[in-house]
Amino acid sequence: MKDLRQSLHITPITAQYEEVARQLILDGLEERFGFLDHSFNPDLKDIMRNYTQGDAVFLIGLAGNEVVCTGALTRESGTAGRIQRMSVKKSHRREGLAELMLQQLEKKARQAGYRSLKLETNNEWHSAVSFYTKMGYQVDWKDEERSHFVKRLDQLRV
Repeated sequence: MKDLRQSLHITPITAQYEEVARQLILDGLEERFGFLDHSFNPDLKDIMRNYTQGDAVFLIGLAGNEVVCTGALTRESGTAGRIQRMSVKKSHRREGLAELMLQQLEKKARQAGYRSLKLETNNEWHSAVSFYTKMGYQVDWKDEERSHFVKRLDQLRV
């Protein structure tokens, strides 16, 4: 659907959509890893508690009433935020939804007064590494499994 970018409604998560958002993220993880170990994702057991308290934000992208993408912003330190739980429903990938979600999270970060954003992704997830690089994130450091990115918020357009 070509006009999904125009009709997508990005909004803070509500309890009504918590289970669907959790499942969307878990489906993506299972697809990437080929298996799912729930002990690796304890934060997803209670998204509302873990991502909507204080200055944490968990956004969902709605196409009608269907959750098609997710993303979260948490405080890393006094002036740095962390992007987490970026996921797009498999049937809606390559439609620009991750870009829209990330732009909204960056806007929220600016409003919260963050000067930089951090995120990480697995090294072998080449599409994610390429996406974050395209979006202006730079590799800060790597370990054997993950690339750790940073973006200065003064690079963001208002």
